[in-house]
Amino acid sequence: MVFPVKAPYTVSADIVKYSGDAFNRHPDPSYLLQKKHELDSIGHDLTATADDAFPWVQRMGKFCGLNNVTDIKSIALACEEDLAILHKGNLVSICFCFPSGFVPARKLGESFFGLHLPVADGDTLRASSEKVAAIISRDGAFFRRHVWTVTSLPGLSQHPAYQRPVAAGIDDLYFRTETQTTVGIDGDTCLFFVKVDMHPLALVWEDQSKRELLLESINSMTASTLDYKNLHQVKAILNSHQ
Repeated sequence: MVFPVKAPYTVSADIVKYSGDAFNRHPDPSYLLQKKHELDSIGHDLTATADDAFPWVQRMGKFCGLNNVTDIKSIALACEEDLAILHKGNLVSICFCFPSGFVPARKLGESFFGLHLPVADGDTLRASSEKVAAIISRDGAFFRRHVWTVTSLPGLSQHPAYQRPVAAGIDDLYFRTETQTTVGIDGDTCLFFVKVDMHPLALVWEDQSKRELLLESINSMTASTLDYKNLHQVKAILNSHQ
């Protein structure tokens, strides 16, 4: 289990250079089935592509070993990861079957800055957005970043259409991580891969060092961040189960 929790909690462009595979070349069939289910049910919300983005979608298909696939939905259905493409810092194509509380199709055309505009306490991240977009688009550049949260919604998708159950205790909560990997192409384009993992929070809670770090991190969050991440009730539950 990836455990990228840090304390105190900060919002920053904490990307690191990466040299492994950008995506799982042997995808778990259960992920692919869940992706198909999401696309069949609310697909119009999950994917969108700009009219002039065909060359970059084709490039992503080739990168993923799918030389004859030229639409991002089909590429995404062959990968565990959710996919997006930035060109000159703007989102030109996306297929996120497992979004983290937003509607992916509505993000089409936004800049890297705009994509992070709603993030609470994200001034540092937004201030560096233009520089980060240029760095991750450099030809051959591989970077990786992890984000995490705790949620009462057990599914991989945290789409806003899904109502979050009311949690009463640790057993009602889940630890969610996103492994975000970027691949730079030709200096102007970035292929974006997001692998979502969900684990019962109880698996984290039984490890004392992880439990203490998670508590310290959540207790260091500002009210704005707790609002944005919907963690006020989670914070109360965690502190009542120390």
